Amino acid sequence: MKKLLRVLYGLTLLAAGVAISVWLVGIAVSHDVELETEVLSDSRFPDYVQQLNTYYDSYENRKDHFHQTKERYLLPMDEQENCLSCHSIWPHTKDLRTRSFNNQHSRYMSCMVCHIDEQPGRPVKYEWYDFGVDNSITRQGPFGVHRLADGSLSAEDNFISKIIPVITDGNIDTRLFTAYNTPQFVDYREAVDAGKFVDEVKVRTEAESLVGEQAITCSQCHSESSSFPWEILGFTGDRLNEMQHSAVVGMVEKYESFYFPPVFE
Repeated sequence: MKKLLRVLYGLTLLAAGVAISVWLVGIAVSHDVELETEVLSDSRFPDYVQQLNTYYDSYENRKDHFHQTKERYLLPMDEQENCLSCHSIWPHTKDLRTRSFNNQHSRYMSCMVCHIDEQPGRPVKYEWYDFGVDNSITRQGPFGVHRLADGSLSAEDNFISKIIPVITDGNIDTRLFTAYNTPQFVDYREAVDAGKFVDEVKVRTEAESLVGEQAITCSQCHSESSSFPWEILGFTGDRLNEMQHSAVVGMVEKYESFYFPPVFE
């Protein structure tokens, strides 16, 4: 009888332990489930800009976020790049070491800057593109920050202009930026949402006709020997030096593991 009681006691403790574990796991992932629910969409083509704005309109979400999110300067979805028909607004996920750095680049350059298929006889140059808008959050000129005389960083007025590639074919220069609201791709997305048959391979082939097989690496731009036109794009002095000798590039390309210092409140 005592042996049976011991067995029952042990099973009771085991069941209690499993229940507590399930409860703790539920608490741990509840935030992720909440977020997942917020960003799901009935369409295969969600409006990422609207989702981000809605999410960060919540003070609790801003407060819990590692970065400053009070002010957000994102182009409306219609003016985003057509790549978002198939990829998310943060598309780099495979390499855990570099994905956050790569995704940050989408704020100030077109996807095609890194993914263009460069071919002999078809020169590529780069320029700032202001999307034809000149208002409080979109101004012509370089995006980003510059160094003041005392060495501190100061934000530029421009928050939205992006660097885009321009290909030259004979006497014709073509800016490589296909907006999300390009009619042929709007028709494609609407057809898919309506459940109509669409030759998706054909659409994707057309959309990626100038995309290369391999993206350029960090050091192909961020190095002193790079042909990337930093100075033409407005980078000078200490800021140019920082771009050409980026510590982040050395960190992600030379080390298998690296650690950020802890953040103390």
